[in-house]
Amino acid sequence: MKALLIKDLLSLKGQAKSLLLVLAVWFAISLMNGSGLFFTALSVIYGMLLPLTTLSIDEKCRVERYMMSMPVTRAQLALSRYVLGLLGLLALCVLSVGASLAIGDSLKEALGASAACFCLAVLLLGVTLPLVYKFGTDKARVVSIVVYMVTFLAVGFIAARFGIELDDLSGAFFILPFLSLAVLAASAAVSLGIYRRREF
Repeated sequence: MKALLIKDLLSLKGQAKSLLLVLAVWFAISLMNGSGLFFTALSVIYGMLLPLTTLSIDEKCRVERYMMSMPVTRAQLALSRYVLGLLGLLALCVLSVGASLAIGDSLKEALGASAACFCLAVLLLGVTLPLVYKFGTDKARVVSIVVYMVTFLAVGFIAARFGIELDDLSGAFFILPFLSLAVLAASAAVSLGIYRRREF
C-alpha cells in the first residue's frame, strides 16, 4: 500500500505548481470577499480529484497491467485510491483552516466549514471511484454528472424531509458525516467487487 501511495504522489508531482497557483488564486478571491468558505469549499473538494487524476494517468500508461505481476493485491490497488483521496482531503482541510483564520474567520467557523466540506468531498469521492473503476475515466465523467445531480437532489430531499436547513453549516454537518461514511463504506465494497472481476 505504501509503495502504491508513493507511486501516486510521484505521478502528482508534476502538477504541484499548478495546484499551488490555483490555491493562491482562490485565497486571493477569498481574501477580497472576506470569507474563507469559498477557499475551503473549492480546495477541499479539489482534493477529491487527486485520486481521479492518478487513475487517469495510470489508465493512459496501462500501469495496472504491469502491477498485477508485482506483489500487489487487487484489494490494495483498489483501496489505495481511497487512502490517497482521504489523505489529500485531510491535508487540504488543514490548509483551509489556516487560510480561513488568516482571512479573519473564527476558529469555530473555520473548523465547521472545513468539516462540512470534507464530508461532502468524501461523499462525492465514494460515488465517483466505483464509476471510474467500472467505466474508465472518460465514460465515468458523463455518468458522474448524472450521479452528482441525483446525490445533491437526494441530500436536499432528505434535508427537507427532516427539516434540516442546509444553508446553515450546522445543518449540513448534522447529516453529512453519517451519509458520507455510509457511502464510503458501500463504495469501497463495490470497488473491491469490481476489481476482483476486472481484466487488465
